[in-house]
Amino acid sequence: MLVLLCGDYKVGKTVSACTFPKPLLFEDWDNGFLSVKNARDQKGQLIVPDNDQITPISFHSEKVFPLDFTTLMDGKFIPEFTKDSPRLMQLHNNILSSLAKDGTYEGKPYKTLVIDSCTTMFNVWDQMILNMNKVTHLRVQDYGTLENVLFSQFIPSLKTLLATGKLEHIILIDHIAMEKDELSGMILEHPVGPSKPMGRLLGLTVDEIWRQEQQGSDYVWRTRRAGLFQAGSRLALPDPVKPATFQQLE
Repeated sequence: MLVLLCGDYKVGKTVSACTFPKPLLFEDWDNGFLSVKNARDQKGQLIVPDNDQITPISFHSEKVFPLDFTTLMDGKFIPEFTKDSPRLMQLHNNILSSLAKDGTYEGKPYKTLVIDSCTTMFNVWDQMILNMNKVTHLRVQDYGTLENVLFSQFIPSLKTLLATGKLEHIILIDHIAMEKDELSGMILEHPVGPSKPMGRLLGLTVDEIWRQEQQGSDYVWRTRRAGLFQAGSRLALPDPVKPATFQQLE
């Protein structure tokens, strides 16, 4: 099952995603795995008691970058803050290649892959383009490259992993973007993508797109349209799923 789990900041997306079957491989782009070890329910019980079966891989840069305000219209220049992006993307590619080969990474088999979050990973994609093309800002043609990476490489590769049975579940954690439709004047909500148009299409490419909310002290998955956000389920799941855990989903 390929799930796009969207929500505002600090509503428990990471914790809920980590309730999926173990062993679980966790791409930690936001340095947020600590919440998985600490989150508890109303009874004081750990929401993810088997968190020792999760392997977190750090994807956040630990470098301190000088603030550089250089803008070049001509010539080639690699912004300093982009120089860690090749390492991060190579690490991600290595993980997917290994899982595609035999369902393992560094010799250990996994049932679930969590990428937390796509929002940050998409920012690194931007940095990769700046780094590889030695420019300081994205150009019009670069958005075509991002679209090819997202819809012709990234999503299809994840679907292939699931179709071949190498993994059971892939959870993509993302945030929500808000914009105003210029024609109708309506306020729209959609997943964050490499660009707003790509974000609006992202939900069409996955099996399940859920919105995570916090209702009181409970985490909740909305599996159908909720307010301005178009959630949806090919499994015809009930709405809402409460609490937002894989065990409740079963």
